Amino acid sequence: MTAPGVAQTGWLPWAGLVLGAGLALFLGWTSVQRNFEAACDRQEWPEFSSCPDGDAAVPVQVSRLRARIAANPGDSAAWLALALLTTRPGGVAPLGDAAVLATASRLAGGERLLQRVLASRALERQQWPEAVGWLVKLVQDHGDADAARVLAALVPVTEAGEALRAALVPGTTWLEPVLGQLAAAKVPAVLAMPLVAQALPLKLVSPQAGQALMRSLKASGQWLEAHALWTVLVGGPVPLIYNGDFEQGFIRDGFDWELRDAPPSTAGAGVEQPTLGAMGRVLQVEFTGRAVALPIVRQSLVLLDGDYRFTGKYMAQRMRTEQGLVWTFTCARGGRELARTPPLLDTQGQWRPLSVALNVPADCSGAVTLQLQTQVGFEALSGLRGQMRFDAFRMTVR
Repeated sequence: MTAPGVAQTGWLPWAGLVLGAGLALFLGWTSVQRNFEAACDRQEWPEFSSCPDGDAAVPVQVSRLRARIAANPGDSAAWLALALLTTRPGGVAPLGDAAVLATASRLAGGERLLQRVLASRALERQQWPEAVGWLVKLVQDHGDADAARVLAALVPVTEAGEALRAALVPGTTWLEPVLGQLAAAKVPAVLAMPLVAQALPLKLVSPQAGQALMRSLKASGQWLEAHALWTVLVGGPVPLIYNGDFEQGFIRDGFDWELRDAPPSTAGAGVEQPTLGAMGRVLQVEFTGRAVALPIVRQSLVLLDGDYRFTGKYMAQRMRTEQGLVWTFTCARGGRELARTPPLLDTQGQWRPLSVALNVPADCSGAVTLQLQTQVGFEALSGLRGQMRFDAFRMTVR
């Protein structure tokens, strides 16, 4: 059975946070009670006239706070303490929690504990604009990770969507912490993409947050969404192979070239981008004779089903290899090989063309991995020596 108000995704069951009272309990009662008792025990602000000992002491505490308020109606500490007591059995009748919270909000609305109470109350009543408003303040004003996690849990909730979108205004800073809590809230990153799409033109998503989101989208197989975010972050439409001339440094977590992290002392293949006169920068792989971790270099490509041709050029010198290197194309999901170039062997320092045709089937789900590896596995284990360079990679539709 699906909780009411949760956006339907078909393949994704709602993962555990119950709306209304469940969210209120998670955000409000547990943490407010804990902080209330800790503040009371440490005699921190607000100064409680006495610390309640169990639920039976709540009426006594309320009575003393009312006496303070009668003597000084502007006593914000007393109003905040009274507001916190609205979460405890015994309540604040006959004054009424709404009146207490309204006055406390006016006098001490910037206090984190009070904001938690107000957010919890709004969540319990499914008052989405009020709940989102207080949660956003908690994230922005106090860096409240619990509030960010609850906002993340609200992302799939249809009724909360309008309030979340309305909270995305220039200068706000709450979205990135919420994106960082999606995994903790068990909400797939793809469900946050409508918010991200709205936030990008407002400059509310940093490149670092965008990279983290792309990494999550790619890991969950949401290739089209990840690539759409990539095109925005890099500033517009991109070719089917990005940075195919190797003129730019590589950008992590997107759809650029990816290298293996290995210290130079143990790497069997060192990758650099030297400049070769008028040719500009190229991809250079230097083999040291040690075992090589595969793939050496790779790039994720978003290719809809159809026929393509891959072209480029390479140059090799002093290469000691039996069967050479190849560039292969595999389905990103499942690793099924679609095509590979002819073996690349020593060219005695001369540039040679390389080319291969490939067909991308529909069951590749639009994502293909292009990667450099040895033609046979045993050479990766035994190691190679020499140098190979690559340039002018292109992918065209046939």
